[in-house]
Amino acid sequence: MQVLSEKHLKSLLSFAFIIFLTACSVVPVIDQWKNLENNNWSRSQKVKIPVTILDTDHYYNIAVNLRVTNDYKYSNLWMKLDIKDPQGNVSSEQIMLNLADHRGKWTGHNLGNIVSFRLPVIKDKVFNRAGIYNFYLEQYMRDSVLKEVVSAGVQLEMQKAILK
Repeated sequence: MQVLSEKHLKSLLSFAFIIFLTACSVVPVIDQWKNLENNNWSRSQKVKIPVTILDTDHYYNIAVNLRVTNDYKYSNLWMKLDIKDPQGNVSSEQIMLNLADHRGKWTGHNLGNIVSFRLPVIKDKVFNRAGIYNFYLEQYMRDSVLKEVVSAGVQLEMQKAILK
């Protein structure tokens, strides 16, 4: 029986650790942002994100991506999320995104004049059919044109397998 040298054992353990880390990490299916013209988001303007879903045997988590300037005047943002499946069926969610705490401090990440948010909105979503799903984001605030919104988008992460 051959015994591994200390050097080989360390290499093997390092390789196993790297495999373990990559197996445990969640890789987004999509992580997309769409810039809004002149940092204005009109109520009639829907942000469309097409996503190809091939694996229907897993749950998915959906988060909304949002960037605003420091001059955005609200601490939240109401929006509607429509998901249109490959057959044309639409499911809708009305979502209130908290962007600041009770003291008015942004809860996102500041980079200069821009604040970025990735806010979870749907956990363990099941997609029953493979194909192209269209995600539509629509602002639902009182202002017909919401000022100081730089971009909006969607992040979709594949989670654990569905037990069947």
